[in-house]
Amino acid sequence: METEAGCSLIEKIEYKYLDDDDATVEEFLLTGFTGCSPCKMASQRGLEMVVLNNMNINSAGDTTKLANLVRHVSEVDLGWNQLSNWEEIALIMANLPNMRCLNLGHNPIGKELTVELPNLPRLHTLILNGTNLPLATLRKLFSVLPNLSELHMSDNCLEVEENEENVEPISDKVHTLHLNRCGISDWQNALKILAAFPNRKTVFMCENPIKSIEHHQISHQQLNTLTTLNLTKTEIDTWESIDNLDKLPALTELRIPNIPLLDEYSEEERIHLIIGRIEKLRELNGSDISPQQRETSERFFIRYFQDSENKPSQYNRLIEKHGSLERLVKVDLKPKITVSVNAICEEKNYAQKLKLHLNKNLGDLMKFLEKDTGIPYNRIRLFHITPDGQVEECRFPNMPLHTLRIDDGDTLNIQMYKAFHLNCVCANSDRKPAKIIIN
Repeated sequence: METEAGCSLIEKIEYKYLDDDDATVEEFLLTGFTGCSPCKMASQRGLEMVVLNNMNINSAGDTTKLANLVRHVSEVDLGWNQLSNWEEIALIMANLPNMRCLNLGHNPIGKELTVELPNLPRLHTLILNGTNLPLATLRKLFSVLPNLSELHMSDNCLEVEENEENVEPISDKVHTLHLNRCGISDWQNALKILAAFPNRKTVFMCENPIKSIEHHQISHQQLNTLTTLNLTKTEIDTWESIDNLDKLPALTELRIPNIPLLDEYSEEERIHLIIGRIEKLRELNGSDISPQQRETSERFFIRYFQDSENKPSQYNRLIEKHGSLERLVKVDLKPKITVSVNAICEEKNYAQKLKLHLNKNLGDLMKFLEKDTGIPYNRIRLFHITPDGQVEECRFPNMPLHTLRIDDGDTLNIQMYKAFHLNCVCANSDRKPAKIIIN
């Protein structure tokens, strides 16, 4: 039973994965199930994934049982629990020899690592979001993780000493680094943290209050392995920052939506002005940049700054590549929203010039004409007539007006359905004639 004081990992594994009286090991193996919820069945041979979020776990429990159950487990998610003691974490790690992915995020783990941890050569992904572990503790932890390639450190307060000019490397194997929502506002501090992982290729720094990107204390050459950078929802507000991204020698993929700098620009301008400034970029905000897209953006960039007194440094480079370009005639290709037509109904002596909103449908127009002409909605016949004499009856009330290809100057001829009365007498019958109304 779970108590306020917490419970053990082995208790929760037995409860979630082995507490199923109706299932058998044979059934489990036939399904090919690997231990995921919602099934509560596992076996010593089959359990490969353990997901126990927010279960109040604070210890390993019976290590003999644990070793038997999790020896084949490769992924362990223990986020949002109560693990604080490094000795208990060491016991858990020691019984997971095949573990490749470990999530300890949002656990109150002790800031100082004083125990000896087992070596985990197969672990390649470690999630420590919201643990606020200092860099010194990370350095000790990485000494037993020789092949870790992906580290998640989001939602952490990462502090670097102000007088610490050079941060000693923590790992040269980490290629992917997640630093989202870490409160990083100074790009120089960001560079110091990145320097601790000299071979990182992909970096996520979303939702950090970074306002500008500058290279001065640490040369941009120290980021010569960085190929992918995510700066979504940062506070970048200068084009100089984008120019400095162009100086990163290996940067080919960039995500940078939802920043103050781009608020005043259209989507088209955002795409072209960023691509035009960063020469080696091959992907922007998740979309590939084809050679045709790059040429279009660079030509747009040239024309955009043709009449500007203060041209960006990239302007001359692009002029050398594409030459001077003639100004384009502006053509409005946006679809029409409204049109003006002549509406005529001879029967009601009605003639008006109407402004139609093309996002409405035919039924909306007929309801309006009912009020204007006095013809009941279900008695209206409507004909669309073009200036060259083509006539088409508009029959379907749900049809959007823009699909009728109505244009300025066209005519809408409004008529009312006629009712014809025929007297029909049934043969050999004394009944009175019946009236049949044919529309």
